[in-house]
Amino acid sequence: MMKPFLSLLIFLPLLAGCLAQVKPSPFPDMVRVPQGPFTMGFVIDNDLSLGDTDEESVHQVTLDEFWIDKYEVTSARFAEFLNAHPEDSARYIELGSAVTIEKRDGEFKPRPGLERLPANRISWYGADAFCRWRGKRLPTEAEWEKAARGTDQRMFPWGDEWPTNDRVTFRRKFPEKGFAVMEPVDGLPEGRSPYGAHHMAGNVWEWVADWYDSDYYEESPSNNPKGPESGISKTLRGGNWYYKAYYMRTTYRFNERPEVFKVWQGFRCAAPA
Repeated sequence: MMKPFLSLLIFLPLLAGCLAQVKPSPFPDMVRVPQGPFTMGFVIDNDLSLGDTDEESVHQVTLDEFWIDKYEVTSARFAEFLNAHPEDSARYIELGSAVTIEKRDGEFKPRPGLERLPANRISWYGADAFCRWRGKRLPTEAEWEKAARGTDQRMFPWGDEWPTNDRVTFRRKFPEKGFAVMEPVDGLPEGRSPYGAHHMAGNVWEWVADWYDSDYYEESPSNNPKGPESGISKTLRGGNWYYKAYYMRTTYRFNERPEVFKVWQGFRCAAPA
């Protein structure tokens, strides 16, 4: 029988090796997406008549390991950023009655009770500047898609089952429900992605770093693609509280000019490993 001391000497190096492979998150509330390949895009010749031409061609992409925010950026956190950059705030957000942030007593603040709802009506410039301020960056379009669908080509972040309102916010009308069209950023855990990210479908469209090009998949590099070098509009992903289930798919691509403000625009950040 092996003596206890010898057993400990054998076990400790094995334990140390296992612990060395578990990398801590560089920031709280981020999830790790491991290095490796995944399938990007969607075959639009299918029995369900789903998919748009800019989702093809389907291609394999290999990404370095990265981290992505577990939650969309909240109204409370974005208000803090705006108060640190008041001179640029008009470029970053457009306030209004359907926006989770307001200005009171000369300061940007989340509306009372909406502190955990996503910041909305954010321009791409606001999303990009916030992530940099936090020492992060916007995810690339490829990173966002892998974080949303994993490596099994699932149609929605939770799998292939059609959306329900216990997994995702969709087909909700603001005139009827007000801010209840959105859920707190840590809500609806049944709709999480394979890596544990919330609301990668529904709530708000999420800006990514890439310029949009409907034909980009035809020429995309296979390793760490970063999108076209230039363009007119930036890409958004994930659908929003109002759009139908079709737009909740992990492969659906939306786009808007980076300076434009729409009430359903929000974002999350990413960071390299």
